[in-house]
Amino acid sequence: MRKWPELFREKYLNGGTALVLMGAQWLYLWAVPWYQSYVNNPHWGHNYAEALAFLSIGLAYFNRRLVSYILAFVATLLIIPASLELLPHSVTAIAGAVLVTLIIIDMSVERKHSQDWGQPANQRLTFWLKKHLPRFSYIMLAHMALLYFFVRLPAGTYETDLVTKVFDGMTFPFVIMLLLEDMSGIARGSLVKVLGFFWGMAAIIVSLGLLSNQPETWPHMAFTLAVTIFGVISLLVKRKQPAE
Repeated sequence: MRKWPELFREKYLNGGTALVLMGAQWLYLWAVPWYQSYVNNPHWGHNYAEALAFLSIGLAYFNRRLVSYILAFVATLLIIPASLELLPHSVTAIAGAVLVTLIIIDMSVERKHSQDWGQPANQRLTFWLKKHLPRFSYIMLAHMALLYFFVRLPAGTYETDLVTKVFDGMTFPFVIMLLLEDMSGIARGSLVKVLGFFWGMAAIIVSLGLLSNQPETWPHMAFTLAVTIFGVISLLVKRKQPAE
């Protein structure tokens, strides 16, 4: 049985873990402690679809099934209408929630079926989709920051707080690391995965640190720091070589 440092290093020391934590914590904060802020100002509703997009691609990262990749890509497409308020926020939020739910269902189905159900009969098409859909999804995540800096901010958005600028700014390098990880071979991928993990965790920690005046963010900060420390320990602890 593998010990937890080895298990963490092999399965969770990557950008996927940061994506899941970003999406899940972001969604929880707006769904529970900050919900009244959305009620008072519905413009904040874009946070639901954006958080769900991060969560969906993070879940698909670990599931690695075509159905999940497709659902996650559709969820990331919702970033544009949500950020630009082209659709009611309730519509984009519900759509994103349905897509995440379907991904979770697909993850449970995966445990019962060894094959990737629902994939095209054309193996070349299946290979192409599984190879490129995650990349398209990562690029769509970058649209959140692109829309903020090049569309919403110049147009006079109500979101001019530092935490938004910092998080969106740190999203660009994070997306680049995710793309490099996806395009890297096995030999080069490990270092990029580690960099993606720590950059993603840093983005969460810095953003939560800027919100430290709000006590509801403290448990999330503590949990994120704990996961980051686990990542550091998993790198420091050497694997024990089996006795010959």
